[in-house]
Amino acid sequence: MGTNTGINYGKDFEAYLETLVTGLRKKKKSILEVFRQWDRVIFPNSDSSLVCQDQDATNSGLQTMMTGLDEDVEEED
Repeated sequence: MGTNTGINYGKDFEAYLETLVTGLRKKKKSILEVFRQWDRVIFPNSDSSLVCQDQDATNSGLQTMMTGLDEDVEEED
């Protein structure tokens, strides 16, 4: 919980995550569009997506993303 704001960030995070996971599982148009937008911005050169039908391509795309994240540098404070 934020000491200054009183916002329960953990609870909010869980609610947002549940919304995304449920929407993805149920193939809700609005949630799929969120993932498509993220894919266009975060993974512009990927040929896979969490919203695609090809599970092997999805796994390959996730592996590529994780490799890129491992290679990314940490920002200094």
